Amino acid sequence: MQHDPHDLSDEHLASQARAGEREAFEILCDRYLPQVYNRLRARLPPEAVEDVTQEVFMAALTGIKRYRRRSSFRTWIMAIARHKIADYYRHRERRPEEIALAETESNPGPGGQSWNERVWVREALAQLPEHYQEILLLRFAEGLPFQQIADVLEISLEAAKSRYRRAVQAMAQALED
Repeated sequence: MQHDPHDLSDEHLASQARAGEREAFEILCDRYLPQVYNRLRARLPPEAVEDVTQEVFMAALTGIKRYRRRSSFRTWIMAIARHKIADYYRHRERRPEEIALAETESNPGPGGQSWNERVWVREALAQLPEHYQEILLLRFAEGLPFQQIADVLEISLEAAKSRYRRAVQAMAQALED
């Protein structure tokens, strides 16, 4: 009986992709495209998201042979996304808020937010410690339930919920300031 390749684990598909099986890599891309895209959308100006998303998956394709399973495939691909975000801002020699402030208020973003509101939220998020940023992005940008967040961060479910509550409080304080 043949197994549907879509039912295989990330690690199994990554092993197949490392061996040169293109379909396995394509399944991984399909699986992680929404998460990567949403993460980038939360951190980059709208006009850069598609290009940087493509850069993430091109880097994953060229780097898959070096994937050694020291962490989950999800952690690995999201690390590539973080590096591409940093590359984006480093190559432009402008800080995220400078790029975002150049956006116009009259052009509403997703959810009807003005660009100024999005800048305000992005700046508040950038003020938080990295572990708070990470949990908020996992919950809101990627839409993960708390159990998956706990698994990704390799912490208990209760620790994930507690960190989330503290992150939300810190975000609320940053938005007030």
